[in-house]
Amino acid sequence: MKVYTTQPFQVIYSLFEHEYLGYLFESFVVQINTKGQLTLQHQNISAKNADEFASRLDGKDFKLITLIDQIQQDAVLKKFSPKKLSPADFFLKVYDPEKGDKNLQEAISHYIQVRMGKILEMLEDRRTFIMGKDGDPAWKEIQVAADKATVRFHLHRNEDNTHYYPTIKYKGEKLNFQYRNAA
Repeated sequence: MKVYTTQPFQVIYSLFEHEYLGYLFESFVVQINTKGQLTLQHQNISAKNADEFASRLDGKDFKLITLIDQIQQDAVLKKFSPKKLSPADFFLKVYDPEKGDKNLQEAISHYIQVRMGKILEMLEDRRTFIMGKDGDPAWKEIQVAADKATVRFHLHRNEDNTHYYPTIKYKGEKLNFQYRNAA
């Protein structure tokens, strides 16, 4: 769908899960209705078309869009594939459970995680959503926390085995995330 710049719109950031690359962000512009609500009319925004929407973007949005572009499937393919392969061929080959290239997987993961860290630091005051299974980028709104959580890994060694589990604290309070379909 096309978002019209002559009518109100807003930039949003949406979290989705890529089959091979894990959780990634994508940037969108969404048309706003007369009540000030987001509509289903949206389009992807990248560095290539961001100037069209510059009236509602600031410097931080342009930086976010550039970082988000760097972690998209096509950008990862271009950076890590010396040969001209289709995305399907590249990812199937690299992430094959038996013959996959573990070193390349780690390099790609590191590349993405560095950028995801920078993106997360910049999203605190931006409208951020989880993408719906139907591709709706504004399915469920989430808040990016102002402070970082702390993670502690616990190891308990018994005679026959070792149990290990993480705990997460945010602002001194333990978060209950285990067995709650959390990611």
